[in-house]
Amino acid sequence: MIKKFTVFAIVALAYNSINAQNAYSPVPEEGIVNFVTSSTEIEPTKAKGTPYLNEEFVHGEVIVHGKVKEIGKMRYNAYRNEVEILDNISKDSFYSLLKRAYIQVEIGGKMYSIYTYVDTDESIKTSYFTDLNDGNLKLLFKPEALLKQARSPSTSYEKYSPPTYVWNSSYYLLDETNADRENHAVKIRLTKNQILDFTGSRKEEMKTYIKENNLNLRHEEDVVTFLNYYNSL
Repeated sequence: MIKKFTVFAIVALAYNSINAQNAYSPVPEEGIVNFVTSSTEIEPTKAKGTPYLNEEFVHGEVIVHGKVKEIGKMRYNAYRNEVEILDNISKDSFYSLLKRAYIQVEIGGKMYSIYTYVDTDESIKTSYFTDLNDGNLKLLFKPEALLKQARSPSTSYEKYSPPTYVWNSSYYLLDETNADRENHAVKIRLTKNQILDFTGSRKEEMKTYIKENNLNLRHEEDVVTFLNYYNSL
């Protein structure tokens, strides 16, 4: 997907308090977005699929240090790992939200937060996740789209395969029980054994809770119920 980029100067404005849910800020607050805009016009592309959870810009709120600082039309690009905010003045370009741990964003009712995580090569990386529950032990969902490269036919019997966006979303658990150490999200599969491993000394007690409440920890909603109870102890 090719986008046209334009760089321009933004006049610094004092932030005005937001009085209504649909009162969109005309200029993003300094320190929240970068100063590069991209055209909302999607140029013709040979790639199949989409990198967006929602291609249309929908209502969103930018939350800085727990307080709503911007309201606007937003969407999440799962390939670029970016939140895009529609320019409320031009209507034909968007800004990208800066990736900062103190900045959260709610888009279409889903909360996106920045967390560090352990990648497959054991390196520590940073990404947007959607929070699925509150508390010290959090289930996180990492929406991710990969771009599979085009494949040219090697014989006359094969067909050309265009570049394609492939979704590769996954679940992570973040254990913030010990606030004195650096905590990183860890990729998991939704299984009883993997999730119980995070409950420490309460493992046997939580096994009983699963059985008594007939929970299936292969299902997201049951995992959230499980974690909400665990965090309440």
